[in-house]
Amino acid sequence: MRLRALTLTAGLLGLAGGAGCGSCNDGGFDAAVPDGRPAGGTFSLGWTLSDQSSGQPVTCDKLDPNATVFVTASREGTGGLESFSCKNMQATSAGRFAPGLYNFTFELHIPAPDGQVQTIATAPAQSAVAIPSGRDVALAPVAFQVNATGALQIRLLAGAGANCPGISGFAISLEHAGGPGDTGCAPVVFTLSGGGTYNANNCSAPAVGRCIESSETLSVASLPSGPYQIHVTGKKVTADCWSNNDMLRVPPQGAVFNQSLNLALASENPGCQ
Repeated sequence: MRLRALTLTAGLLGLAGGAGCGSCNDGGFDAAVPDGRPAGGTFSLGWTLSDQSSGQPVTCDKLDPNATVFVTASREGTGGLESFSCKNMQATSAGRFAPGLYNFTFELHIPAPDGQVQTIATAPAQSAVAIPSGRDVALAPVAFQVNATGALQIRLLAGAGANCPGISGFAISLEHAGGPGDTGCAPVVFTLSGGGTYNANNCSAPAVGRCIESSETLSVASLPSGPYQIHVTGKKVTADCWSNNDMLRVPPQGAVFNQSLNLALASENPGCQ
């Protein structure tokens, strides 16, 4: 699925001077060229992603569900931009380019927290690629190396006040939530800012640790980026009284998911009164 196709005139690319659009039909996408002029061509591209530290393949969703592959095609006097959904792993340009030799550059983008886009990887440029009239040219496949690791920092909030001593202990587990091929337990060790650790290594029967106060931070310094689901149970002696089952997304590029998780009270449980 193509997300968007943007056309640039020579003035936009800075490849030719002057204002206005008196010669827009001289180059770039030629959807409006007069009869008798050479038909525009297209390009096709495939790509792969791998983790820069391990070399292992990485899916686009591990980075961000809205990750895009951004391609610039340029030649003297004309050019264009194409943006493709990363998850498709291949695409064909929507715009049609006037026949000629083009230089291509490639970037991998994800949304940035400020609403803009962030370039997280590039691939080697391809130069002097001929786009033929009325035909498609297949570019050499490109490979992006990415930092598919982030960090996790959370806090557990059982209402507006303190968690303890109303809660006697917590049971916590973390599971991959990326769909087929990315499921199952994600064993981690949380570092507790109030002292000690919590070993979340058993998703089927998580251990009950000490009460974790609302002011404490639970941290994992390094974790593969991607979607997760956390399961938190706050115990009152033997009763399961508080819970949270939020979806989390650990960002790539060493960034930190930092959030407070609100716990729901099982008020219908007599042991939680």
